[in-house]
Amino acid sequence: MLLLHQLQVYESIPMRDGKHANNAFLQELPDPVSKVTWDNYIALAPKQAEKLGYKEFDILTVKGETGYTIDLPILIQPGQAMGTASIALGYGRTKTGKAGNNVGKNAFPFASFSNGTLKYATTVTLSSTGGREELAQTQTHYSFEGRNIIRETTLKDYLKDPAAGSGNHHKHKVYDLWTTDKYEKLGNDWVMAIDLNACTGCGSCIVACNVENNIPVVGKDEVRRRREMHWLRIDRYYSYNQEPAAHAEAAHGGHEEGSNAVTKEKEIAHLDENQMNNVSVVHQPMLCQHCDHAPCETVCPVLATVHSSDGLNHMAYNRCVGTRYCANNCPYKVRRFNWFNYWNDSRFDNYLNNEFTQLVLNPDVTTRSRGVMEKCSMCIQRIQAGKLTAKLEKRALKDGDIKMACQQACSANAIIFGDRNDPNSEVAKALKSERIYYVLEEINVQPGIGYMTKVRNIDSETKEVHA
Repeated sequence: MLLLHQLQVYESIPMRDGKHANNAFLQELPDPVSKVTWDNYIALAPKQAEKLGYKEFDILTVKGETGYTIDLPILIQPGQAMGTASIALGYGRTKTGKAGNNVGKNAFPFASFSNGTLKYATTVTLSSTGGREELAQTQTHYSFEGRNIIRETTLKDYLKDPAAGSGNHHKHKVYDLWTTDKYEKLGNDWVMAIDLNACTGCGSCIVACNVENNIPVVGKDEVRRRREMHWLRIDRYYSYNQEPAAHAEAAHGGHEEGSNAVTKEKEIAHLDENQMNNVSVVHQPMLCQHCDHAPCETVCPVLATVHSSDGLNHMAYNRCVGTRYCANNCPYKVRRFNWFNYWNDSRFDNYLNNEFTQLVLNPDVTTRSRGVMEKCSMCIQRIQAGKLTAKLEKRALKDGDIKMACQQACSANAIIFGDRNDPNSEVAKALKSERIYYVLEEINVQPGIGYMTKVRNIDSETKEVHA
């Protein structure tokens, strides 16, 4: 048993104080940093857990000063202060509805009033129960082994060279597997730019995408099986200082070589205490890149996924026979397979799949059936609606007429969508920035989504990116 100096209870991004605990979309929204869904947990520093002899997912009993106790699994959390633990509020409700009942444990009794102010810090003791429960995390589900995914630079380097960290000084030679005529898009070229400086990882885009495109909620057990259906995910990467060289490792469990980074086989547990206590985070929205040379299209035996004349990668759901070749061939791991008829299966019974609440489904987007692959459609229904509105008004389509659901929900304006063929469009101007790079552009899939290099205002000249 260990007497901790402090337990900090806090309001998480998805649940806040628990008022919306019966919202299944929010329950399945991954926490911005831990990427845990459908549960709360005890966050401990890596070195703290190591000293106590605890491993991730071990269940501990937390006992407060008033004698109140709850049992929760451990999550190893870099950046957590030594001698402290933290637990999210808003869970453990018993009278909230099908989706939110008995999800997680109630940590509110650890909070107290002091001089009319709610006090979120207290002293607790931790003891092992001997049990273990795997948390439903999404972060480790897809691996980018040895790939250059996140690119960072410092403000000092950026001021010297706006292209610092982006890799734009080193262009990759382009190879084609077969000889083809130059592909030209007719009319529009729908693309996107994402600013890593602006993204806070809040997850609003994920929920907006779910609601707009009738994406099902699959529940805790299915998330553990790596079967979440989110078309858009936000990958989290840790950064920390290291001397003398930088080291990078992918946010999905694989080792990844970042800009100016030297890959080393080194686990987080072996880093010294100062490194693990001094971390920062970068968030990267990851969705279908709508590649011009899409590797998913070439392996589909029934042409269920094809390329449109305006640069989009389409899915014809009624053609799909579920071979999943496209998912295997996608380097970004953004395709999802329907293992069940989620909207009509009693095993996924929550308030979302009864006859009344299904009336709120978006009528412009079909619900997918078992055995069908799906992915980001770049809100094709919104694109078509924008075109039709402009046609009815007898005018040309203007920049800004069409907004993606994720773009519209982003409070930081980190997502920019538009027509690259329009030189005056916001996205065309953004894609000309020196900070722009394309994820995995070296494999010549020619993605349609550009990312702006993360610029950090720090004193240290070396940064390390780690899962």
